[in-house]
Amino acid sequence: MSDTPQDPAEQAPAPAKKPGLFSRLFGRGATASELEIAIAPFVDIAGVDHARSLANVFSDLEGVHTTHLREKPILTPEVARTEHLPAACGQAMNWIGKYDADLVLWGDVPPPGTTLYIHFAAPPPTDEDPAGTISPFQALTLPVVFDPEDLGALLLAAALAAMNPKSDAKRASRRNLVAEALEHAAEAIERIPSDFTTREQASIQAMFANSLASFGHLFPGTEVYHRSSLAYTKAIKGTLRSESPTNWAYLQRNMGTVLQALGERTDDIDILVQAADAYRAALEVFSLAATPFPWATTQNRLGQVLYRLDSKSGETTGLKEALSIYQGALKVLTKRSMPLLWSETMNNLGQTAQVLGRELNNEDVLERAVAAYKQALMIRKRDTQPTLWAATQNNMGSALFILGRMTNQDQYFENALSAFMGAREVYTTLGLTRMVEVTEKNIAHAEQRLPDGAAKGDQKDAAMWWLDEEDPSNKS
Repeated sequence: MSDTPQDPAEQAPAPAKKPGLFSRLFGRGATASELEIAIAPFVDIAGVDHARSLANVFSDLEGVHTTHLREKPILTPEVARTEHLPAACGQAMNWIGKYDADLVLWGDVPPPGTTLYIHFAAPPPTDEDPAGTISPFQALTLPVVFDPEDLGALLLAAALAAMNPKSDAKRASRRNLVAEALEHAAEAIERIPSDFTTREQASIQAMFANSLASFGHLFPGTEVYHRSSLAYTKAIKGTLRSESPTNWAYLQRNMGTVLQALGERTDDIDILVQAADAYRAALEVFSLAATPFPWATTQNRLGQVLYRLDSKSGETTGLKEALSIYQGALKVLTKRSMPLLWSETMNNLGQTAQVLGRELNNEDVLERAVAAYKQALMIRKRDTQPTLWAATQNNMGSALFILGRMTNQDQYFENALSAFMGAREVYTTLGLTRMVEVTEKNIAHAEQRLPDGAAKGDQKDAAMWWLDEEDPSNKS
């Protein structure tokens, strides 16, 4: 439910000259492979195609290649865009496969021809739930004549956030551009002209917020997430739910992700409550029938927040709701279709059942937690996902330890010890010193409970060890 230990390979050396805030936090890496951006025609009522002015934003960027499409777009000045938008989304998704693009920029310039409606189409994320999701229906609206130094910077940041590169080389190319793109976007957002419409300002704030949310996990501290939450607040204020319910729901969902990250990094209960409120607002629009994937992933995230809130307070209402939420999410996040998200949800379910079983002193609920962990370990393999495997092993060891305390059966302590030792082996191999210390304490507690173990010491302290030593790496 909190951050996984960061892979050192994700960090790159800092740039050599004049780094700004984001560059100082993140740094740069080597360019590896080009990102392909395809740009569809953006034709206004006068027949002028504005695609080239968009392409200029990406010119001279190392690691980026642009292609101009010669396709006839569904959206034209002669059609009502709201009626044809779903079909246009489908057309753009087809272009991704046809041109093997990492991103397609598409949209239109509806009458009176003064505003660009820029949409982003990208291969959907594979079995993951990223923050800052950009809905296919969400548009960045810009004046036809925009300053490439300012609003162009916002377009670049949003384009990078909308991508879901599949190869390590392309992901490296995108990371190479992130810090500078966010730096320029942060400067540009302060210079939005006052004569921009409320809708234009809201869409710009939304895309800026999405960009920060998408890459916030790459930066230490809370600065990036804090800036993102402020931008989402402005975007939500300028977006009418009655006019754009899906866009409004995505903004609420994305606001929840940054508030959740802030709350977890600062251990601030009030912020976590705000995250839960944002997720609940999004779920007023998302539904299992109409929008199953965003509904399920938002449910999963809400469950995570409720777990964290009630595991600290000792209450059980939120834990019981979280269990129900996870069961609902598993209707969509199935083992066959989305194994990674399924295993994450199973791990979340296990943690929630573990805390609830402990609070209720209920063996059956704790056995359910162990069963959920075992399910998660069917996907979280030691050789392919060592940190997630170790986290789930450590969690399962905790549940088994509590069962041992309840039943006084040595077998539970033996199984807990085995789980803790497996987790320690992985953490030791990966050099995760803090997690090695956590598992070593857990091992010591399990050993003390076995007949040949060391003196048990203060029984009260031993019984309370899990309150302080919960594994902080248990989120995928």
